[in-house]
Amino acid sequence: MIYLTTRFVSGFLESVEHWYSGGFKFWIHRTILALEWLDRIFALRVNVKHLFEPLYQDKSFIGYVLGFVFRSFRVGIAAVVYLAVLALSLALYLLWIFIPPYLIYKFLKPYAQ
Repeated sequence: MIYLTTRFVSGFLESVEHWYSGGFKFWIHRTILALEWLDRIFALRVNVKHLFEPLYQDKSFIGYVLGFVFRSFRVGIAAVVYLAVLALSLALYLLWIFIPPYLIYKFLKPYAQ
């Protein structure tokens, strides 16, 4: 009986560790992949680095003004999209965290009378 109890507890703890630790690694990995994919589209770091440089190396006053305006607009859009992706990823991970306690609650609720 002790062997069965230890195997049950060990299996339960391994599954909990797999669910939470593996889930965390999965969500972090997927979020980083999504942000890297978005960085290929928006190039946030490059636009911030060259924010005050003229657009298309047009060193006139208009080139400097348009370069700053377009790059700052692109940086703003990228920041909003990155924050939305991070918020969505966090919301999905929190949902992932609360699935097991919710299922345990739903299973044990009829026996709480």
